[in-house]
Amino acid sequence: MSTGVRVAARDPRLVRLGTTDLALQFEFANQGTESISPADLGTDPLTHVIAFLVDLPRGTGYATQRTPQANPDIDGSGPDEARASATTEKDVAAGQTETVTLVFPAPPAEATSMLVLVDGFVPVEVPIQAQGSAALKDDPVLHVPSSPPNELDPPVAPLVCATETDPAAATPAQTSFRLPSDVLFAFGSSTLSPSAARAIDALAHQITATSGTVTIAGYTDSIGTDADNQALSLARASAVRQAIAATLGPDFTYKAVGFGETSPVAPNTHQDGSDNPDGRARNRRVELTVDAATGDTSQPPPTSEAPNVSLDGTPLTPAVQTVTALPGFTLAQVAIHNSGTADRELGYYNDPNRVGPDGIRADDGGELSLATATGGRLRPCAFTPSWWGLLANGTGADTVPAGGTLVQWALFGPLPANQKSIDVVVGGYAKALPARVASG
Repeated sequence: MSTGVRVAARDPRLVRLGTTDLALQFEFANQGTESISPADLGTDPLTHVIAFLVDLPRGTGYATQRTPQANPDIDGSGPDEARASATTEKDVAAGQTETVTLVFPAPPAEATSMLVLVDGFVPVEVPIQAQGSAALKDDPVLHVPSSPPNELDPPVAPLVCATETDPAAATPAQTSFRLPSDVLFAFGSSTLSPSAARAIDALAHQITATSGTVTIAGYTDSIGTDADNQALSLARASAVRQAIAATLGPDFTYKAVGFGETSPVAPNTHQDGSDNPDGRARNRRVELTVDAATGDTSQPPPTSEAPNVSLDGTPLTPAVQTVTALPGFTLAQVAIHNSGTADRELGYYNDPNRVGPDGIRADDGGELSLATATGGRLRPCAFTPSWWGLLANGTGADTVPAGGTLVQWALFGPLPANQKSIDVVVGGYAKALPARVASG
């Protein structure tokens, strides 16, 4: 669990439903003294389901499928709602358990596990089981269809993760992004997919500079000839260049380059020489670097904002639990303990698009970021099918009960392969927390 509410998600399992769907199922256990429903923690098909899956090697996020028909077992249900079991709306009595089922689009056949992110609970990587697994309990939601994909609001999209330099440590200020190619393009193609437009738009909204240079670099895996991969990587970078230029406008200079299969970030093969699909997926990528023009102060980057220290001196004490290097990402978890005799709020609100009155992205209490060796920041990754970031407690359930502990977590872009330590910045506190980086 990550909230101060006494609930647990037990025995999570992922089971394929044919080639198009994937079921997530877990036991929602109420360990408290009062009734509570999964919807109370953000798993509410009538409004929004704050539950996602992440294919780590492919850098791809998955939101729930939708269904064209109302759920007869949920009062007030209508068409085009999340494909979720009726138990998401059911009050679970103290000491009782209910099975929750959510249906997502299926990842590629070579995907073997997914990182499960459900609001109110800490993340966990879960293996994918084959269709027909006895681990999957029957539920009516497993027998209804999913709606056709909505190209304007696709449930599958790349994760957008930003790394920002400190303006005092780098002139001009620089922001970099990495996008996986598998969602932007079909295999072997340089034509942008329907979901690519939203991902590029989300990336553009994280760029605070108003002028400067944008460099787009394309990379491929090792399948194919050097010449073909070089040409494909440049064509893909050029396609992204055209799309990002249409969004950012003429005040930037744009440059597209292709590196083919050079500069891999993961092995294309295993040590025994066999194919490594996950490694190849990580190598198929497009990287963007934004160098703000010298003297561009019209919209300073988020790292220049005054730190939020509203939680210093309160009974709320943060402590890093783990910082884990995952394939292509970094997962941080911080436990915040309330040693006082009254419930306390962090002042946390999960919205990666919010900005303050001065146009600078807000830094709320309990929000996590990672301080780089150069003084910059890694910000939590964004996922375009939702307005909330990939970090804990999207419903804003940020109350830490007296004597209790709340776990805040966030998913970030990758750290350098040889980095063994990092400073974790917790919104509301002036002092960063040093942490060791563990391998996932």
